[in-house]
Amino acid sequence: MMKISERFRKVLRMVFRGIGVSVVSLIIQACYGILPPDEPGAAYGMPAPAYGMPPEISTSISGRVRAAKTQEPIIGIHVSIEETEYWERTDKSGYFSFWIPVQDEYKLKFEDVDGPYNGGLFKEQTWKLKQNDTYSTLLISMELDTEPDEE
Repeated sequence: MMKISERFRKVLRMVFRGIGVSVVSLIIQACYGILPPDEPGAAYGMPAPAYGMPPEISTSISGRVRAAKTQEPIIGIHVSIEETEYWERTDKSGYFSFWIPVQDEYKLKFEDVDGPYNGGLFKEQTWKLKQNDTYSTLLISMELDTEPDEE
C-alpha cells in the first residue's frame, strides 16, 4: 500500500513541476513581451511572396519624402502613379502609401503643387519602380528648385 501512494506522489509531483515550468515561462513572456530584433530597420508584417506563389490582386507602395538639404519631412507633396488615376499627398510626417493593382512596372511622379508653403519649391521627380521593389519603404529626397522662372 505504501508503494502505491509513493508512486502516486511522484507522478503528481512530476505533473506539478511541468505545470509550474509552463506557468513561469508564460509569466516571463507576459512581463517582458516579445522582444524586437536587435537590427535596426527590421520589417514586420507579411514577407514578400516567394517564387511560385499565386499572383496577388493588389500591392502596396509606401514611402517617405523629405528635403535633401535639411532631412525634414515635406508635407503636401503630390505623389501620383502615371497612366493611372491613383494619387496621394504626403502627410505631416512626409509619408504616403497606395494600394494599387499589380503591374510589372510603376512610374511614380513627385511634384510640389503648393509652392513655397512647405519650406520651398521642390524639383519634380519621376521614379521607375519594379514590382519586386514595392515591398520596401521608399525614401525620397527632394532638392529645392533654385532656378529662376523664365518669362
